[in-house]
Amino acid sequence: MASTIRDVAAYAGLSVGTVSKYINGKPVKESTRSAIEDAIKVLDFHPNNIAKGLRNAKSFSVAILLPMLDSTFCTSMISSIESTLLPLGYSVIVCECHNDAEMELRKTQYLIDRMVDGIVLIPYGLDGKQIELIQKNNIPLVLLDQEIKKHKADCIVLDNELAGYESTHRLIELGHKDIAIITGNFEHYTSRGRLKGFLDAMKEADLIPVDEHIQCGDYSIDGGYEAMLRIWDTKKRPTAIFISNYDMTIGAYLAINYLNLKIPDDISVIGFDNFPLANVVNPPLSFAEQPTNEMGTEAGKLLYKRICGDYSDYPQTIMHKPTMYYKESIRKIN
Repeated sequence: MASTIRDVAAYAGLSVGTVSKYINGKPVKESTRSAIEDAIKVLDFHPNNIAKGLRNAKSFSVAILLPMLDSTFCTSMISSIESTLLPLGYSVIVCECHNDAEMELRKTQYLIDRMVDGIVLIPYGLDGKQIELIQKNNIPLVLLDQEIKKHKADCIVLDNELAGYESTHRLIELGHKDIAIITGNFEHYTSRGRLKGFLDAMKEADLIPVDEHIQCGDYSIDGGYEAMLRIWDTKKRPTAIFISNYDMTIGAYLAINYLNLKIPDDISVIGFDNFPLANVVNPPLSFAEQPTNEMGTEAGKLLYKRICGDYSDYPQTIMHKPTMYYKESIRKIN
């Protein structure tokens, strides 16, 4: 027979009310929390979320709505968000919109109809309609990776300008003047920030980038591949390149191999994020890293705080700094 909340209370030596308070996310003393968690583990207790939901008008489910599941960045966030919310009694629904703003709106409505208690959104549509729809239905919302101007909401983002600036500045310090960049959709928040950092560093050094050396790779492997081919097809080829996203970095590396180029002899490369590629390629890849696990965990914690009704610091914009790693994929030139 399955254990009940009364069994947990008896094992922990506490009242049913205290155990119920903890299970419903209310604060308890550290000693009380430890006793309850020990009892839950020993008794293999699983709260009946369906019954709880009927009593409290909650579904005890949250959603992650993202542009595409084949994005390494997006999928890396799912694990940290889920590991934060599962111990708090929330199941996680993952939806992708396939880089389609209309589908994103349909998926938003689907999640609202499912009565999710909160949504972590990595936005694709730039007009904010999905945000308006969520907020109109009074569903707690946290934006991750993107900030949509004129729409007030909690946001967890990277300092994208700093990532673009530091990467480009390092290449300039090494003597590079002809530097290219592969970026995402020029209208997106992350793309604009990383491109601005690149341009600021170039301007600071009195360097003017070649227009054809600024290419959009749509934050995809195929996009990064095609962008690298376009860059290398220009009359004045760059000596270095900053690739502002992990998936595009993979694509660019495939193109570099196709072109039989040697790194860093033919071109110095700085990529993005510390995922498997950075550790398996030779020479080791230089990259700008964003703290994806920390950002995902923070999104889960902030969403739970809003679900519990705490809006005392709303809206929050939490900006994380990138960490730079400079390795053998870049070289000094005369």
